[in-house]
Amino acid sequence: MLPTDIHTSLKPAEAEALQELARGQVVLECGAWLGYSTIVLAQTAVEVHSVDWHHGDEQSGFLDTLSGYLSNLERYGADRRVVTHVGRFEQVLPKLNARTFDGCFLDGKHDRESVDRDFRMLHRLMRRPAWIAVHDHGLFDVQPAVEAFLGWSGYRLETVVATLAILRRGRHPARHAAAFVLPTPVKRALKRALPVLN
Repeated sequence: MLPTDIHTSLKPAEAEALQELARGQVVLECGAWLGYSTIVLAQTAVEVHSVDWHHGDEQSGFLDTLSGYLSNLERYGADRRVVTHVGRFEQVLPKLNARTFDGCFLDGKHDRESVDRDFRMLHRLMRRPAWIAVHDHGLFDVQPAVEAFLGWSGYRLETVVATLAILRRGRHPARHAAAFVLPTPVKRALKRALPVLN
């Protein structure tokens, strides 16, 4: 059930795509505003870590959104599966543990410099395999930043739903190859010795 009484720029098809991506996953949300996307993710995710400074921006307007966000999460029962981090991305993301998340919804500032910076910070936080869903693809400076990220990150563009670009990165090539050619005892030893390949 989509939280249709909460103001959002997400289209229903985008919200439904996010729910499918988040199913059974530990998800990072960068940009929550009033909590619509947070609730959408929490309805199917195991856990959502939501990062927002809750004072808006140039596109959405500058306003205090924290009380409305918390109230919305409580009304929809999403607060039990959401860890809220109040702060700017550049303050919070460097403090999170590497390779913690199965996926990320990114809807922050839309200028090229900000999106490039966000991608650099997110890259170390994602497990393998992983997905990143980027909102407002095709608007502002988001698409050029996505294309640059695809060029160096190992992610590929899977699909675009309205303005939601879904990027995916597979398993590490060494682990992918090992799954096919190595005997089980060697695979176990590799897993213990090379956790960085997860």
